Amino acid sequence: MIRTGVYVSAAALAAALPSAAVAQEEVRHGTTPLVLQWEAADWGPPSSTRPGFPAGIRNAPIATDPATGGPTYLARFPAGSEFAMHWHTYTETVVVLEGTVDIVMDGTRHTATAGSYVIIPGKAHHAWYVHADADVVLLARRDGPADFHFVDP
Repeated sequence: MIRTGVYVSAAALAAALPSAAVAQEEVRHGTTPLVLQWEAADWGPPSSTRPGFPAGIRNAPIATDPATGGPTYLARFPAGSEFAMHWHTYTETVVVLEGTVDIVMDGTRHTATAGSYVIIPGKAHHAWYVHADADVVLLARRDGPADFHFVDP
């Protein structure tokens, strides 16, 4: 189950599943199993208030690694939008699920389409440029807590 602005937790799943099944899976695996169809994700409201972020970006948080604090989430960037040059402390791994986006990473431009796998090393400067014909949907995971440091042009 995914709710806007809330990471899936054992407590959330426990409310939806028989408690014995959740407890048994947590003991066996150390975390609660999850199967998610990204098209059915509960997207948060469009954002347009943070400088550097594309107007209308939407996120659907999935989970946070309890050991590292690294989030896993879906991001939907509107067609034609841009995410200004920035960097993160921790490595970010991204899979493009839908659409086409150009990413400029350390001065090199790459085009990523559905199925592309992208590794953005920690502290690598990067910017996203979504093609004008359709939104792009990304599955992203960070190796540590999310932070954004924008680079002055």
